[in-house]
Amino acid sequence: MDILDTVLQAISEKKGHDIEVYDTTAMTPFMDTMIIASADNLKQNNAIAQNIKDRLFEAGYDGDYRMEGTSESKWILVDLKDIVVHLFAQDERALYSLDRLYEECPVTRYEK
Repeated sequence: MDILDTVLQAISEKKGHDIEVYDTTAMTPFMDTMIIASADNLKQNNAIAQNIKDRLFEAGYDGDYRMEGTSESKWILVDLKDIVVHLFAQDERALYSLDRLYEECPVTRYEK
């Protein structure tokens, strides 16, 4: 099972967009990959987070993970240890500029 593919497909299934996959191995020892994705509203953002959780369970993922954020959060973080996912609703992504913070890392745009 490829966890990265499972997560990316889960985001795409719920119409997440502007999905960027950063290779952070050279920048930090804490994670290998960071994903940043956008949603149009809070409801969609929560649906994406729940779909990631559901798809990992279905794929038999038995690793630890932590999800931070509530149903009212415009920013939800999913920490899978080696992969960290940032889900942003509406304009929050531009506000925090994580894409700019990691601009030195190799990046791939995910499009399905």
